[in-house]
Amino acid sequence: MHTADAGNTAGPDHDACASGMQECEPGNGAYPVSYNLGWHGGAHLIAPIAANGHTEPVRAIADGQVVYVRRTSPHGTAALQYGNVRTDDGCVVIRHTTEIGEGDGAKVTFFSIYMHLQTVVGAISVGKQVYRKDTVGVAGHIYGQPGKIHFEIVCDQANLEKLVGRTTGPLTGARGRTDAIYGDIWFKVTKGAKLFANEPHPYRRDDSEPPLGPDPSVQSQRSIGSTRSDLFVQMHYEKGDCTLTTFELGRDGTRTPVGDPLTARGYEYDLYMEATRLNAKYGDGSTAPANPSPKTPSPSLIYEMLRFGRPVGETMPSDVKFGHWRKIATPEGIGWVNLNQPKNEGHYGATPYPGIGVYSDADFPHWAGWSLIDDDSTPESLCNSSTIRKWLDLNGDGHVTHDEAVQALHNENVKKRMARAICKFPIEWSKKSIETRWGWLKSPHEALAAPLSSEDFARLKDHIEALAFWEEMPSDPDLPTDDDCWHFPPKAFIQHFRKCGWLSDDEILKAFPPTALRYQAPEIDLGHHVQVPGHWISERVTPDKTNLQKFGIELNIAMRKFLIVTPLRQAAFLANAMQETQWFARTEEKDARDQKYYPWSGRGFLQLTWPANYIKYWRFRGRSVDPALAERLNQASVKANATGINAALTALEIDVPASLQAWRNALSSHPLDVVDSAGAYWAWSGASSNADQPPVMQRETEMIGNLQKPYYSCQSFGLVAATVNVGRPSTASAHINGLQARYQAYTAVLIQLMDLIPFPSANGTPQSNPDL
Repeated sequence: MHTADAGNTAGPDHDACASGMQECEPGNGAYPVSYNLGWHGGAHLIAPIAANGHTEPVRAIADGQVVYVRRTSPHGTAALQYGNVRTDDGCVVIRHTTEIGEGDGAKVTFFSIYMHLQTVVGAISVGKQVYRKDTVGVAGHIYGQPGKIHFEIVCDQANLEKLVGRTTGPLTGARGRTDAIYGDIWFKVTKGAKLFANEPHPYRRDDSEPPLGPDPSVQSQRSIGSTRSDLFVQMHYEKGDCTLTTFELGRDGTRTPVGDPLTARGYEYDLYMEATRLNAKYGDGSTAPANPSPKTPSPSLIYEMLRFGRPVGETMPSDVKFGHWRKIATPEGIGWVNLNQPKNEGHYGATPYPGIGVYSDADFPHWAGWSLIDDDSTPESLCNSSTIRKWLDLNGDGHVTHDEAVQALHNENVKKRMARAICKFPIEWSKKSIETRWGWLKSPHEALAAPLSSEDFARLKDHIEALAFWEEMPSDPDLPTDDDCWHFPPKAFIQHFRKCGWLSDDEILKAFPPTALRYQAPEIDLGHHVQVPGHWISERVTPDKTNLQKFGIELNIAMRKFLIVTPLRQAAFLANAMQETQWFARTEEKDARDQKYYPWSGRGFLQLTWPANYIKYWRFRGRSVDPALAERLNQASVKANATGINAALTALEIDVPASLQAWRNALSSHPLDVVDSAGAYWAWSGASSNADQPPVMQRETEMIGNLQKPYYSCQSFGLVAATVNVGRPSTASAHINGLQARYQAYTAVLIQLMDLIPFPSANGTPQSNPDL
């Protein structure tokens, strides 16, 4: 699932608007309540001003289908001149169906509403398929203020459960969902967790256990204390670093940081090496004379523990002990704690430990600020939620006056809570029951500056009817009813789901380039005279949809596991995979028998080659390979590489057992191995460190006959391409197979996944993405 801002992120200075989405402040159309405590299901946004002085267009936030369109009514329409100022009624509603993970429980539908458009793009019509970043219209007037829209995101209860993982209350349970995992990992460290001064051995789940042997790493050490309250630890990976931040929850539900965040520089880039380091400690003799000797978790399993805090694709055997030791800050001081302590498996003193919970941002944890507000069962548009009223009741007297609401809605803590409140209340765009929903405005109320007269209310009713449209929406089983509707905070919704990174088949298909450059080698006759010189050709790209459908879920799982989750990383990974597999057509190298490394030829999405890489992957997965055979294969590889002849490796096939041959073949046929091997190679080659660099695009050309074919190159991606194709970062681009096609694929994926990219024009000056 990928989302884009409803408009660009840069914009003019404006007193009433925040940065980012240009969301208006309370009192000017903020979410979810107004000053008078009326529910407001969306946010008013201000369109940024482009360099030409015009407002930026309103764009679709995600792929979807248009289900409702209303062209703007004439400017003289009386009902739209409420308060003697113009309000535009142009409206577009888009139905979005996408995936946030694997399985039916992660297939979600929601609706985005773009209201108060001055104009709707002529091509927008009911039933039309639109794509993320497509223009839907131009921002209009809201009560005389130009360049604004009302933007809203809604869903029904069934899809709320799929999106959030629950339908009410705070997050409960010892483990979060596994069908969707994205963003940061969270640990609930319950009271009583023991802390240690030094990093314990991974075999030890509690370092006050009896010693395993004489080695210092497995000796018991004295605990430096234990946690005296429940703590919440956020594990954040970004650009190579891993940061652990600890929080406490106050009685009012607000969180407070504990100590300073602890950042391990480069930990993420070295995650593969860390997993293999911990795996090696089980076999380095340090646990002797433990009897029986400890069972060893595979590096892949350890990698998942470090990445997710729990096994996700792998399975933790019942006879394997693994302590996920991390250094965290606590009120009692900094110490090492085991974050893999399930319920009843720890023995902290005489009482079994209640366990440590593991979750991700996909669980919308309440300790991360998310709230599900469903405690207003009234049919009126007045906010009668006791939760929100408690937030606004600054003096705690049980009443919220208009002045108090104004003050509270500008309070930073209240604004943070409102910004992540997912609320259930009637939608405001219905023509039904206007008297029931809005009649409270005619009576005195503590949060109302002055009630409306009957004449004023009649004008308001006409205005509401002129803007309403919900009864005109087509029948849809996923469309919420007008009185049973869940509303998401628009800005937080977009920011949150940008972390998801799960790509549907359609999103991947749209990311393929339309054409690809290929160098046609010169044709030479037997007399070694060139008949046709080498030249460039441009071929149409036809992605293999069958293989995408076959491997699509596993591809997303592998990208999630190996932290290929940002647009830059996904663009670099997918672009290489596209070219290596001939646009997903092949998961095994073509004409492999001609290669010097045959039969250890390219397999998988990044075409793993040579015995050493296969064996490295198998050992990562915990599969045993005879060291003597591995050495013979290594020596044969050296000979084959030096001579360019594959006879040395082919001759050794008689020594390769059938199990290894089956494992090798699985890299081109078994969905998990096909993509997991590519992710593992990405991890151990350190490709992320180059992919993370800003994409500085350079305009290049190649001659196709008498025409110049333009494309964009990028140095940071070139280093990733070299890592994949050559085996190491290199600027020797001439040795990288299909480099130009890789550049074209990289550019195409960037255009699909990113919002704004600095592309150079023909004269080399930066410009906005020409394809937007």
